[in-house]
Amino acid sequence: MIIFSSVLIGILLVFLAKSYIDLARQIKLFRAEKQNREAILASLSDGILQYGADKKVIFMNPKAEEYFGVRQKDISDLKIVPDLWDDKPIYRALVEIIYPELAPFTLSRGGESFLSEKGTEIHTSRPELRLFVLSKEIKNASGEVAGYVKIMRDISHDALISKIKSEFVSVAAHQLRTPLAALKWTIKLFLDGDMGKLEPKQLEFLGRGFETTERMVKLVNDLLDAARIEEGRFGYEFKEMDYLDFIKKLIKNYELTSKEKKIGVILLPIRDLISPIYADEERLSLAISNLIENALRYTSMGGKIDIGISLEKDYAKTVISDTGIGIPKEEQKRVFSKFFRASNAIRLETEGTGLGLFIVRNIIKRHGGEISFVSEEGKGTIFTVLLPLKRELIPKKESPAVQEFLEGV
Repeated sequence: MIIFSSVLIGILLVFLAKSYIDLARQIKLFRAEKQNREAILASLSDGILQYGADKKVIFMNPKAEEYFGVRQKDISDLKIVPDLWDDKPIYRALVEIIYPELAPFTLSRGGESFLSEKGTEIHTSRPELRLFVLSKEIKNASGEVAGYVKIMRDISHDALISKIKSEFVSVAAHQLRTPLAALKWTIKLFLDGDMGKLEPKQLEFLGRGFETTERMVKLVNDLLDAARIEEGRFGYEFKEMDYLDFIKKLIKNYELTSKEKKIGVILLPIRDLISPIYADEERLSLAISNLIENALRYTSMGGKIDIGISLEKDYAKTVISDTGIGIPKEEQKRVFSKFFRASNAIRLETEGTGLGLFIVRNIIKRHGGEISFVSEEGKGTIFTVLLPLKRELIPKKESPAVQEFLEGV
């Protein structure tokens, strides 16, 4: 019996020793993995912030510590509450990231981030610190939110580069516009016969030069418009205007072009009473005209363009549909990007700046409206524009465009 007990104890000791060795090995592996994970997080160029549901910071990598000017070990037991910065101003940026509604500026953005996910652009009270933030909830086994992880990227430098590029384009375009205008009107003098009679062949070549110069002038003007929009200084003068009369005049401007291409541009019967809207007629004309011109340009001879106007709650709804070439499905998400032109549009017509719809979208948004579209390649495109009827729905001031000016280059 004693021998049996000794053997049993020996077996148990061996089992315990083996379990201890396995446990020690697992702890060692866990610590090694933890160190590796922390080393990876520490080396990231993006800031990582993790905090619990109780708003106590669990982890900050060195980049996050650099952003906020605080160290994790100094705040590990500190509950981050909204009024924390009253006594400790150094924590203000950290508080604004955990409570974005307290930041001077926030903007939700989708599909444009460095991870192609939805996130929030946050400008903190520190002017030099602007962050793009991705937030993820951490849930426990029962599905309750146990904490949060925020991945942050400093976009202050990106904004500066964007501004420099916009300013360069603006200066370059200004320098080009004057000599191009002089060249255009000099050629026009020859074409009109003011400089003497020319041979037919000479007139033909001058005519080509005039068309090329006109295209260059349009490109320069588009570049200037896009640069001003990007910088938030396009300039708007809002006045009350009769929207139906405005649309009818625009359609009349394209009568000659539509007849030449044998394309019917039809204003559908209007059943709703559309009250006057508050808008910048010149800027809005640029936007709606661009949509009509695109429809005419990319619709084959014999096609049609329908324009419908109706009332949708507090908005005037304008629908411009064509039977044109349409937009390839895989390219539709880039339609409002700068310098973008659909592949089938390039094959059909090589000329074009790719800035038109970027300008259109920003003009519509400045008016407090929205623009959307549906399209099928080979069957046509339908653009829908919503413009507010109430003055209070229009933004108080012009803001810089969200997208980077030269992102499409």
